[in-house]
Amino acid sequence: MINIRTFWTGIKRLLGGTICGLSAKEGTIVAGMFTLITSTLHIIFESGNLRFYNTVVNLTSSEAVNSAFFKTLDLYCYMSIGLISAGIIAVFVLFLSVWKELFWGVGGYIIWIFLYEIAHISLLVLSLPNSAYFPKSMYALECTGLVLRILMQTYWLFFLTRHMMELYRFNRRAEDPSKSKKKVPPKLKFGTVVEMGV
Repeated sequence: MINIRTFWTGIKRLLGGTICGLSAKEGTIVAGMFTLITSTLHIIFESGNLRFYNTVVNLTSSEAVNSAFFKTLDLYCYMSIGLISAGIIAVFVLFLSVWKELFWGVGGYIIWIFLYEIAHISLLVLSLPNSAYFPKSMYALECTGLVLRILMQTYWLFFLTRHMMELYRFNRRAEDPSKSKKKVPPKLKFGTVVEMGV
């Protein structure tokens, strides 16, 4: 049974960047690498789906080729590959934002993650046709990949959010000259031997 207190302690540690020995910046970079790797694998998977559909089209009759199933299937694959390609571009924008310390770039990537996952869910639910030509194993792989990616993105969002907040505070401090001045500790005054009573 999970204790609420230990759960919140773990969340605070995670927001502090002490889980797995990663700081918020390092976690943000690893989150980008994770998205880059999963996007590359997803493009390979969708390219394989396109090859499968082309094989089925070549083996079936011309009436089946003109059916709405194959048109929807092609549309699904091309839309999915286009969305993944936009996600890869977003990852490189994230890396640039981390390098240049731009909080709006990291914040924009967080928003992009939500839009990306919502678009993929909509694409999977609405565009992928149910037909005897489409193997159930591929549909199961699509759904499993989506669920696992969403779970991992949720984990990485903690690091992204923490790093964005750190960059925001840093930029505000840099813009405000009164906060950027270093406070000098007061000078110590040393008394003479007579004043010290020695």
